Amino acid sequence: MTGCCDDGPATGPRDLRERLRVVAVRGESLVVAADRASACAACAEAKGCGTRALMSMHRTDLMTIARPAGLIVAPGDEVEVAMSGNNLLAGAGLAYLLPALAFVVALALASGAGLSDGGAALVGGVVLMFSFLPLVLLERRARLSRALQVLDVHPGHGR
Repeated sequence: MTGCCDDGPATGPRDLRERLRVVAVRGESLVVAADRASACAACAEAKGCGTRALMSMHRTDLMTIARPAGLIVAPGDEVEVAMSGNNLLAGAGLAYLLPALAFVVALALASGAGLSDGGAALVGGVVLMFSFLPLVLLERRARLSRALQVLDVHPGHGR
């Protein structure tokens, strides 16, 4: 990757790569199982981590991604997908940075306007809820999942 907005193939060192299990093939799309806790297996704190314990009770999320033309894949196979570092940072910024920043700014402005602590908390809570709208809109338009590119297919045990 050479620049800020490089939308080329996700093959750079800053890219996110993951293997996802194919649940179904529907025409030009793949339904894959996306395990949100898969990174926990590599963490040194995995045995005593409360987040890992909570995520183990969470069901696997299903995600629909585009199937490249001519790709031969069947349910049970695993596909290696990648997302460019720029798309990853944009999504993380919308999910984590924007809500925190909006909440802090709303609290500061509400306190500066002379609202009571309860009033400032109410304003901050409302602004926090609305700060997730850009992420929700992107997800509804499937722009984040379109950023995933299939790199390779790993046949399942039955093939």
